[in-house]
Amino acid sequence: MRTRSLLATLAAGCLSVFGSHAASATERQPFEVVKGWEIERTVGDTSANPCLMTHAYEDKDDNNAANAVVFALRGSSAVLVLVYQGWDFDKEEPVKVPLFLDKKPIKLKTAWIGDGKTLRTQLPDSVVPDLLAAKTVILRFEDSDADFRIPDFAAGYEALRRCDAAPAAVAAPRPASPGGATLQAAPAQPPVPSQQRIAAYAIGLSVQRVLKECDLSSTGKQRAAVDARMAALQPEMAPLDAQLRSELKRNGESCPAADKQAEFQDVLRKFIELSPEDLVAALEKPPAPQQAPDSKSGSQL
Repeated sequence: MRTRSLLATLAAGCLSVFGSHAASATERQPFEVVKGWEIERTVGDTSANPCLMTHAYEDKDDNNAANAVVFALRGSSAVLVLVYQGWDFDKEEPVKVPLFLDKKPIKLKTAWIGDGKTLRTQLPDSVVPDLLAAKTVILRFEDSDADFRIPDFAAGYEALRRCDAAPAAVAAPRPASPGGATLQAAPAQPPVPSQQRIAAYAIGLSVQRVLKECDLSSTGKQRAAVDARMAALQPEMAPLDAQLRSELKRNGESCPAADKQAEFQDVLRKFIELSPEDLVAALEKPPAPQQAPDSKSGSQL
């Protein structure tokens, strides 16, 4: 089981992607999923570009590190955000790094801003044709390249434009009653769960599968507590349940190796004891270095 799951990583990295719109995770609703790109709309955003598109994946050539590419239009500009599990930038850290699309250098003045696991920049929308033709976004650091896959970007971009052009959903009025009663608005749709709660539910799905399929030590009390936690989350996650299960299966399912079983037990305990939000925060926090017993200052990995 991957304790720093893809969804948990994105929860930490992508919520502040478009901070200028001050939109929380509960204010975004799914619009469409096209060829690996998830299109979302920011509820209440009345601008011409209320939508964003996200492609998230795990890089098998990099120890299954979580990666994501987030893109949105903002008038005559384009916002590009890259998320990598291995980064750890200071908050609002300026980063100078050239941008390539495949092998083509993009000769634009790009001001990248780092924040934790993310790098973001704003580009003129003239870069869109190059993105439509590319398969990889590359940042060329001094010591290495950071590659991000953008397969079928054109299909995602078309869906993004459809989302931007679509009218905001409005609750339809109920038909008038025979007695001429005043029309009432239909019940509002439930809010989209926050990324933290989605991440916690995905972790819970993995925990349930491991407890069911793997030869690991657990008590009846622990299994019942996990089931109770999942039952509490399930009503709000019902619209996303099938998609999350499919994504977890696609990313690969296996039992924890012998050297990872203690880590799983820690995740199991946290899942039972902590709220969904605190669980994700705890799993995203890097472990504190331990002092080596025979060393004065070295840390033990």
